[in-house]
Amino acid sequence: MGNKHTCYMISRDFVTLDCLRSDKKVMEDGYHSINTVAVRKESDAASIPEDEARSRRAIIISRCLALLCVLFAVIDWVVLAEVIQKLQEPDEKGESYNKPMFLCFCIRTTYVISFIPFLLWKFTPLGGQGRRDPEPFSSLYMFTRACILNVLGYISGYTWYMSLPITSVSANTAIYMCACAAVFLISIPVLREKITVIKVLSLLICCTGIVLVSLFSAPDQADVKPNTTFTDNLLDVHQPDKNKGSVLGYVLVLISMFMYASYEVFYGYLLQTDQDKHPAMTSLKLVGYLGISTPVLFGLALPIWHFTGWETLELPPPDRMTLFFVSIILDATFNIFLLLAIALSNPTLASVGQSLALPGSMVADLIIHHFLMPYPALIGAGCVFIGFCGFVYEELKHGGSHGSSNDASTEEDRRALLASSSEGSPPPYAESSLSDENTNVA
Repeated sequence: MGNKHTCYMISRDFVTLDCLRSDKKVMEDGYHSINTVAVRKESDAASIPEDEARSRRAIIISRCLALLCVLFAVIDWVVLAEVIQKLQEPDEKGESYNKPMFLCFCIRTTYVISFIPFLLWKFTPLGGQGRRDPEPFSSLYMFTRACILNVLGYISGYTWYMSLPITSVSANTAIYMCACAAVFLISIPVLREKITVIKVLSLLICCTGIVLVSLFSAPDQADVKPNTTFTDNLLDVHQPDKNKGSVLGYVLVLISMFMYASYEVFYGYLLQTDQDKHPAMTSLKLVGYLGISTPVLFGLALPIWHFTGWETLELPPPDRMTLFFVSIILDATFNIFLLLAIALSNPTLASVGQSLALPGSMVADLIIHHFLMPYPALIGAGCVFIGFCGFVYEELKHGGSHGSSNDASTEEDRRALLASSSEGSPPPYAESSLSDENTNVA
C-alpha cells in the first residue's frame, strides 16, 4: 500500500511539472521573479554608497547649522555682558541691582518666546510639507522632561549669581567656562561620546586658553595709564583680585558648572531619537516648555524668598528698566541658540563653541572700551580658537559623534545585513508553490 502511494505521489508531481511547463504564463512569472530578486540585490548594493553620501551631506549640513547657532549665541553673549554690566553698575547711592532669584525666574520664563517660531512652522505654510510629519514626543513627555531640566538649569543659574560677589571674576570665569570638559566627560557614559586623540587635545588646548584669558584679563579702564604706548599697556598684566575668594564661593561656582554641564548633556539625551525628522523644531518646542514649567515649579518660591527676607522682590530703578528687559530677552535668546546647537549637533560641540565668548568679549572690550589686552590673554584667545577648530574638524571628519546600540551604519555592516537577509530566501513563486504542495499532501 505504501509503494502504491509513493508511486502515486511521484506520478502526480510529474503531471504537475508537465502542467507548469505547458503553461507559459506560470513559467514566465517564475523567471520574472528570479530576475527581480537578482536585480533587487544589485540595486540594494548600489544604493548603499548613495545612502552613505546622502547621510554624510545631512550630517555636514546639520553641523554647519549648529555652528551658525553657536556664532549667534556668542554674539548674543558678548552683547548681554555689556548690558548686564550697565544694569549692575552702582547708582548714586552706591547700590547695585542684585536679585539672582528674580532674574533667573524672569529669564527662564521668557523661554516661551521659542513657541513663536515653532507655531509659525507648525500651523502656517512656512513649514511646508514637513509640518505634517508626526512629532516624536508627546506634550506630556516634553513637559515632564522640561521640569527636570528646569531644576538643573535654575540651580546652575542661581548658584552662579550667588558666587559672583564672593569669588574673583577671573577664577570664576575660568572654572565656569571649563564646563566644556565636564560636558565631554558626562557625555561619554550618557551619550556614548567617542573618545579621539584630536578631541582630547582640542579640549586641553581650549581649557588652557580659557585659564590664560581669565587669569590675565584686560585691566580695568581706571588701570589703563594715560600718555603711554600700546605696548606699555599691553604688558601691564592684570592679576587676579586677591581680596575675593572664599571656599563657599568656589564650591558654589563648581556646583553651578557641574549643573550646567549636566543640563546641556541631558538636554541632548532627551532629544535622542531616530524618528525625529525636524530636531530644530522639536528643540524649540522643548525650550518653550521650559518657559511654561518655570512659574509652575518656582512660582511659589518667589514669595517665600520675599517674606523670609532672603531676597525681596524688586524691579530695577525706572532708568534701568530698559536694560532689565533687554538683558532678559538677550539671555533667553542666547540659551535658545545654544540649545538649538545641541539639538543639531551634540552638547560637547556646543559647549566648546560657547568658550569663544571669551575672545569675543576681548575684541568687544578693545573696540568699545579701548581695553588693551596683555600678551598671555591674546595667546589664550588663540588657544581657545585653535581648540574649537580642532574639535569642529573632528566632528566633520567622523560625522556623528555618538554611539548607537543598533548601529549598522558602516558599509560592511550594511552589506552583511543585506547578504544575510537575501541568502537562502526562495523567490516568491517558489514559496507559494511549496505551500500549495504542502496543502495538497495534507
